[in-house]
Amino acid sequence: MTRLVSVLAATILAATPLAAQDYIPDEVKLIVNFGAGGTTDTAARIIARSAAEQLGIEIVVMNQPGAGGTLGIAELAKSKGDGSVIGTVNMPAIAIIPQMRSVPYDPQGDLLQIAAVMPYEYAVFVRGDSPWQSWDDLVTAAQENPGTMTYGQVGTGTTNHLIMARIAKEAGIDWVDVPFQSGVEATSALLGGHVDIINNTIASLVSSLESGDVRALLITSEERFSSVPEVPTMAEEGFGFSQVSWMSIAAPAGLAEDKRKMLEDAFRAAVADPAVVEATDKLDLHPRFISGSDYEALLQQMQAEWSPILGEMGLASGN
Repeated sequence: MTRLVSVLAATILAATPLAAQDYIPDEVKLIVNFGAGGTTDTAARIIARSAAEQLGIEIVVMNQPGAGGTLGIAELAKSKGDGSVIGTVNMPAIAIIPQMRSVPYDPQGDLLQIAAVMPYEYAVFVRGDSPWQSWDDLVTAAQENPGTMTYGQVGTGTTNHLIMARIAKEAGIDWVDVPFQSGVEATSALLGGHVDIINNTIASLVSSLESGDVRALLITSEERFSSVPEVPTMAEEGFGFSQVSWMSIAAPAGLAEDKRKMLEDAFRAAVADPAVVEATDKLDLHPRFISGSDYEALLQQMQAEWSPILGEMGLASGN
């Protein structure tokens, strides 16, 4: 039903032309703050292609990964706010990481949120030849072998890191985190036997799941995935929290409101575009739209929710 509504919405929006001729410049750079081939990059390219068509402009993607997504955001923040540069932003880089360490931008003052366009959806994976067949198997092995098990994640302070740290604290596990610049690198490390586990997006591992090269043991998002319907969620395994994050599109501060609104409308239409829905469905990605103002409020909420948690974990910058 949700998908049908999205398709109908796209049809209505297609009949309402955006003022493309008023958007200047006619070429826009999109800074993707994670590596090529990962979930953020893949989703951003699919969605941006449709948004560009809505506006009648060209959107050129440039990847700038590193430091949990903050390097790309720093590049975005120092760009001109004239509409020529926009970028992807992961929620932790605004609401969580600045509470843990200094970042080279002001999360609120340097950026203008255009819209959130996709929730990230995660799971814990092991290799297909792993002896751990279930989540209980993995927990038991980790408890019996403290300090020896390693997990890959996409940057200190990202939810990929923090959820695994929260799980370890609650389950009495001592495992070692290994940061990578992208989900692709983390997956390669898992497949190559360099780490034992990864916490990653389901979209990054669709082909590896189908081939049997990896196995999902726990869905850390709130709902089970259609690609692995038998794998339980954190709630089903007794945890009182889950992994929540979003990808948004932002611009440097100073962007005129009329241009921001044109971009917001273009990405709203792109998320509902039947071609985008079809392409992302194949990857178990599920784009959803939140307006820029509503997402700003959600970021403040997430910041407030994570603040005491980081303090309890000893990860807040003041600790």
